[in-house]
Amino acid sequence: MNNARTIVELFANAPLSWSCDAVAMGIYADGSPQKALEGISAGWFAEVKQALSAGWMQGKEGEFLILPIVRESFGPARLLLIGLGKRDGITPRTLEDIGARLVKTSQAHGISRLGCLIPMNNHNGISKGRCIQALAEGAWRGSYRFDRFKSKNGENEQPPEKSIILGLAVKEKQKNRMSDKLERLRHICDGQFLAQDLGNMPGNWLTPERLAGEARKMAENLPIQVTVWNEKELKKNRMHGILAVGQGSAHPPRLIIMEYRQGEDRPVLAVVGKAVTFDSGGISLKPGAKMEEMKFDMAGGAAVLGFIHAIASMNLPVNVVGLIPAAENLPSGHAQRPGDVIETASGQWVEVINTDAEGRLILADALHHAQSFEPNMVIDLATLTGACVIALGHEASGLMGFDTQFLRKLERAGSQVGEKMWRLPLFPGYQEQLKSTVADMKNVGGRDAGAITGGCFLSRFIDKKIPWAHIDIAGTAWDMGSKRPSQPKGATGVGVRFLCRFAQKELV
Repeated sequence: MNNARTIVELFANAPLSWSCDAVAMGIYADGSPQKALEGISAGWFAEVKQALSAGWMQGKEGEFLILPIVRESFGPARLLLIGLGKRDGITPRTLEDIGARLVKTSQAHGISRLGCLIPMNNHNGISKGRCIQALAEGAWRGSYRFDRFKSKNGENEQPPEKSIILGLAVKEKQKNRMSDKLERLRHICDGQFLAQDLGNMPGNWLTPERLAGEARKMAENLPIQVTVWNEKELKKNRMHGILAVGQGSAHPPRLIIMEYRQGEDRPVLAVVGKAVTFDSGGISLKPGAKMEEMKFDMAGGAAVLGFIHAIASMNLPVNVVGLIPAAENLPSGHAQRPGDVIETASGQWVEVINTDAEGRLILADALHHAQSFEPNMVIDLATLTGACVIALGHEASGLMGFDTQFLRKLERAGSQVGEKMWRLPLFPGYQEQLKSTVADMKNVGGRDAGAITGGCFLSRFIDKKIPWAHIDIAGTAWDMGSKRPSQPKGATGVGVRFLCRFAQKELV
């Protein structure tokens, strides 16, 4: 897997001797260059100061300027000046965007090998090592493309994009350690790219069975055990929630179980990801506008696949069980109806008020089964509710659960990698909205507090003694209007990075 057309190298020798087409350096929003450049080349520094004095560039974030360098027969021929924005506004997120812009600018101007001086020192309290990682991650993520269905023949032929080599400056004594960190980071990015690829696949190409095939394929070269339950096994294990959601489709549902056990006696984490490979809403049909975006409704399952791929590729000494209930929610003569009552695997009965609240039905069965693996903690990820998008927009995922310490650790992991979460309450009063006159509960609680009542529903299928977190990624799983250079339009692969961070910090 190599969807990012960027190769990141570490340059440890003197910048004047770098073998590259151009060298990138940062300009702050006050119009001043990085001071480190003056000690590298007085000539380069003078040319940059002259260009800035002439007003050719102000250093705003996203701004760039290319200057030719007077040189001999060796060394770079150009300087690529890139705006860093305000000094006190630089964050890992802005550095990721800068890394992406470096790649895009290089591609646009025929630069195939770019040396980068931006992490020559700490930025706004961010260590040099973290700067390097953020730039590398941005370069990889910014060059991701999903072009499987772009025609390669005739008038619509897409010109191939050349790979860019981005060289990041580092001291010789730090090179090996930083190389190891970048190698691990690359595996995490590959896991995210897998999640993005799956999320971007249209529903006619990615059915529940094909998603199961992706899991099997992944396990061929990694120490992962994959078990897939078809309709027969689902019926045998009374998983009528998964079966009910999928019964309207010609493509039957599946439960994908992935076990990665390399942690010996360390804690076991169970991760459950909703995978509705296409969600029309069923009989409670969604509006036609933007319904094509419902191919992304399997983003939770995609995140679980990407996460397990990443930790297995890193040979992380942890124990993780991933469960992905997969179904296609379509209307037909066989589809479930509003008013139906189904028995879930836990023995609890659910009155289906709205067939478009289907994700919680498949998660209920998967969460119940997850506990049979005796996990020490459980996390579920789901594009569960439009209400969460209304509440939090696209900046943060909704986080719910009862174990405050566990939730705090997840919040910390998310903030460290730029996948923010915001906690929503599960007060007992919200449970009242799920009361049914004919069953143990309804599958919806009305418009009020819709994201929270979705979490309340799921909480009924988890033993309260097990630390559990529900993460509603409905607003963060895809971005069709992205202006960030490190996030192409489409699936975001959200969840892979913070799960990897959590695993590295809390499970090893």
